[in-house]
Amino acid sequence: MAPDDGPDPFEDEDSELTYDPVSESPVKRWLLLDGDRLVISAVLAAGVFTAVVALHLGGVLRVRNDQAVVTLLSGLVGGTLPFITIVLAINQLVLSQELGWTDELADRFQGMVSFRRDVEELTGETVSPASPADFLKHVVLATVETGRRLPGSLADDADEDDVADVERFGDALVAEGRPVIDALDDAEFGTFDALTAVLGHHQGDHLHTARVHRLERTDAFADTGPLDELIDLLEALAVARQTFKTLYVQHELAVLSRLLLYVGFPTLVGGGLLVMVYPTLAGDVAIGTLVVVAAVGVTLVFLPFIVLLSYSLRIATIAARTADFGPFVPGD
Repeated sequence: MAPDDGPDPFEDEDSELTYDPVSESPVKRWLLLDGDRLVISAVLAAGVFTAVVALHLGGVLRVRNDQAVVTLLSGLVGGTLPFITIVLAINQLVLSQELGWTDELADRFQGMVSFRRDVEELTGETVSPASPADFLKHVVLATVETGRRLPGSLADDADEDDVADVERFGDALVAEGRPVIDALDDAEFGTFDALTAVLGHHQGDHLHTARVHRLERTDAFADTGPLDELIDLLEALAVARQTFKTLYVQHELAVLSRLLLYVGFPTLVGGGLLVMVYPTLAGDVAIGTLVVVAAVGVTLVFLPFIVLLSYSLRIATIAARTADFGPFVPGD
């Protein structure tokens, strides 16, 4: 194909739906993805506390006006009751992926066994690792090794441009594979460290490029076996990566529902007690102490919303930025 017959199929295609650690703001990335959810919850809670104190200092919220504070706290306490429904919905979502009848569970189990056997056949291993992180690392290692062998499978009389493109493609596979392998070495299953190792690496554009090589540059290869093997490995890697993401999101949702229960109960009890005793405190306690009591009470009642916000931000961001599953590569 002539260079001017159409767009270069090997041109880098950036995706708005993929994890991009380079161009993204560090603060935004920390808030949406990398930051510890409990630390972010603490930061947001401190922000609420500071906002209440600032409103008092600005004369907007008068803590001596017990009626206004009690009305505010009562409304917030009442707003936490729907969180019981939210927790039940999250648990139902998680359990719906885990529960099933015998035939459904058998089909799911056989599908996983079949996929593992396909990967074992591709990688030449008798038994693949049982740990999800180790299994994924095993597939990435095989992909990197195949990428290294790819230039060596070219014919001696291959066109120089074809050789350069294939070598560049193999180097890209190796370069992207190294940080994934290093990150998965110490990754603990269920943590974001394990998931972030596979986001944004070996995306569908590699599979697309390998297929174009196979279709349009077959004559440049003395042996197309490594290229065919690479295509199969990249397809397996796409499935494994999405499976890993699914396991992580299920784990994260389970943790979120448990935290909402931990936070929701003291919020209801503490907020309810504060509503009852605040009129008495407003007349007997020093103004400085009363400001702290009011700020702590409002922050406590907001805590379930804060926890839900911090976890939902990451789950929603992961879902949005890893939507390009499979052979399709959305561009900018």
